[in-house]
Amino acid sequence: MTDQHEATRRFRMVTWNIHSCIDHRGRYTPERTARVIRLLAPDIVALQEANLASEPDRDRLLKALAPDLPHWLFAPTHERGCAHRPGETTNFGNLIVSRWPIHPETPLELSHANREPRQALRARVELPEACLHCWAVHLGLGVIERREQGRRLAEAVERLAGDEPLILAGDFNEWLPRARSLRALHRQITRLPPQRSFPAARPLLPLDQVWIRGPLHAHALTAVRDPIVPRISDHLPVVADLSLG
Repeated sequence: MTDQHEATRRFRMVTWNIHSCIDHRGRYTPERTARVIRLLAPDIVALQEANLASEPDRDRLLKALAPDLPHWLFAPTHERGCAHRPGETTNFGNLIVSRWPIHPETPLELSHANREPRQALRARVELPEACLHCWAVHLGLGVIERREQGRRLAEAVERLAGDEPLILAGDFNEWLPRARSLRALHRQITRLPPQRSFPAARPLLPLDQVWIRGPLHAHALTAVRDPIVPRISDHLPVVADLSLG
């Protein structure tokens, strides 16, 4: 018979808008970004504003994360030139990295007319005990845009069986506790208590959020306020300690 300790998997999830690994002095410093991530000791990480090399096997961020988080899935929304990386054409979007194998699912299109392209990166992470759905998002800046994106996300969540574990994490660009843009989503999935994460130097707004559904339980949620973070990104990383089972 399996005891309760063996039946429950504890793990750590981090979500962070990494600002393309451009630090406060305008330098491209992916190794510093990776160092902060690795110090947080996560098992799964959802990153927004990842700006990866067109040849992933040469990407400095992925290389720096690989010793602890060897598995990754990237969903670029568009190409973006970067003044801090002259001569490179990079892909910009959401990235999931993990200690465990990742299986891709079809990205969910969230783009709104005449706005920056958006989508939800969707994956199944293969934990030793079960598969966990993990979705990474970066919602738009416009109220109407976010309202449509919230509705599409809610519809996608509703299509999952209620007993399938799901983490939805990312930069929601929403800070109002009763925002209309997320009402439909609230009916399908539970948002963990928002933590002030933006701007990193003086966090006032809970833009970076973690939502869970199914047999998942939250033990702690923290926006990491370390003096080094505002030198690396304009968002704080948000850490969720969770259990499955």
